[in-house]
Amino acid sequence: MSPSDLFSGSPWVSALVVLLFIQSPVIVWNLLRSAPVAYARFVTETGKSLGPWRPGAYDPRVRPPGGAEPAYRAYWAQQAWTDAVSATAAGATDIWRRVVDVWMKDRVRPMWNLYRKPYGRRETWEVLFLRFFSVGVALGALLGSLAAAATAAATTLVFGVLLGAGCAALVLAALCLRGIDTGRLVVGRIRMKCPHPGCYHSVALPVYRCPGCRHPHRSLRPGGYGVLRRVCECGQVLRTSFLTGRHRLDAECPECSLPLPDGLGSARLVHVPLIGGTSSGKSMLLQAMVAGLLARMNGGELSVRFARDADRREYERGAAQLASGGGIGKTTAVQPTAVMLYVGKRYRKRLLYLYDPRGENLESPQRLREQEYLAHADALVLVVDALADPSVYAGLPPDERTRADLASPSAESPMHTYERLSGELAAMSGRRRRTPVAVVVTKKDVLHRLNSLPTLTDGVDGWLRAVGLENLVRGLEHDFGACRFAALSAQDAVGTQPHPAERRHAAEPVLWLLGRTGLRIKKARPAVASGRIPPRPTTDPGVAESS
Repeated sequence: MSPSDLFSGSPWVSALVVLLFIQSPVIVWNLLRSAPVAYARFVTETGKSLGPWRPGAYDPRVRPPGGAEPAYRAYWAQQAWTDAVSATAAGATDIWRRVVDVWMKDRVRPMWNLYRKPYGRRETWEVLFLRFFSVGVALGALLGSLAAAATAAATTLVFGVLLGAGCAALVLAALCLRGIDTGRLVVGRIRMKCPHPGCYHSVALPVYRCPGCRHPHRSLRPGGYGVLRRVCECGQVLRTSFLTGRHRLDAECPECSLPLPDGLGSARLVHVPLIGGTSSGKSMLLQAMVAGLLARMNGGELSVRFARDADRREYERGAAQLASGGGIGKTTAVQPTAVMLYVGKRYRKRLLYLYDPRGENLESPQRLREQEYLAHADALVLVVDALADPSVYAGLPPDERTRADLASPSAESPMHTYERLSGELAAMSGRRRRTPVAVVVTKKDVLHRLNSLPTLTDGVDGWLRAVGLENLVRGLEHDFGACRFAALSAQDAVGTQPHPAERRHAAEPVLWLLGRTGLRIKKARPAVASGRIPPRPTTDPGVAESS
């Protein structure tokens, strides 16, 4: 279309074209004036609306913590989008306000109304001139504001894309951290279990307590409350992943709300119940085992740490009683609480749960089924009181029976205890064939003084066969994946005059069971020839193993 065609049509079109041509310098000038100012004001108002910039100032847009988690939502998860919307709205409102108030009311209207004459008089050419060009000013301001709005919209779109990409990256990072935590548990075969009686619940994620306000956090993991950390409602910063130190917080079982051991989830869990009849010496054996582990720690062979202060205090109380010539009381709890220890070397460690149930719990199938921790057992310690076997006791001469009675033999034969355990364990866990068993003959100091019995100098399994417990040995070797036989005098290990070698020897069954889980502890010094247990050991006694 040629310029002449524009003027060949309607006179109104021609007049409009002429008007725009004459007004074009005014329109362009005001467009160039209004657009940068409007966009600059958009940026300024957007920045101001992101405040308050003073720390601690009240902001009604920030949602207070509450709900399931007593923590603030992460900025990227919620507040960033709230701020983006409110900031964009504030900037767009400022562009509109400048068009209406600054340009139309403060500039265009005065030009239109300048020198208004009284009614009936003709207007001068100056007034007509200003009114004529006020149209150009208005058009320029409108076009400039539209250009600023378009630029602001493009900027907002780019910002939204970047914000979305950043949030997506943080979501991906949270999922990766969750995957790393889960993968570490799977690869390390770490199963978190509650150690408390009546619970023994599998813990997928503990409840962590804030060290500041002690409020419980039931879902402390990377997510909408923070990727690497979260902020409790009291202002305390909490780590959200094992990699960042979450396991150092106080934890509770989500089922029973009782405290869990320190650092639960940092090491593979190994459940080891001590099985034996009443008065078979389980409690003394447990005390001797812990003392043996601590003795080896002092020798530099391994590291040992109590997972709970309560267990450490209980052990120290028992050690003080034994050192003063007293004894350890019988277990009275219907369901035992595990004694928890971290055992390992450098970065290789295990969280050891040692259960000491009372013998009455094992005297009937019904009571045995109530021992829920047996379903989680990774290994067993079978405590054998040979004097409790009727055939062994009947073969003693009268004077030796009196001596044996002073040792308080168990009321139930170890064979009966084993038969009941073997059947119920197969039904409870289904892992009997894969469960290693450390068989410990207790009261070795008493057995050495009974001359009618074979001398405990050969392999312990051979000694058990010799005294008439061959069926017990055969059953163990047939029903379980691996067996280790040892003899121990807990009195010589932790009594008033403990023997260092016997104390160290008390840890052998536990270390062997831990070795079956892949934790190999290199000895600081070589032991004597295996398969021999001297009457008064001066070095580590050997043990017999069957698999």
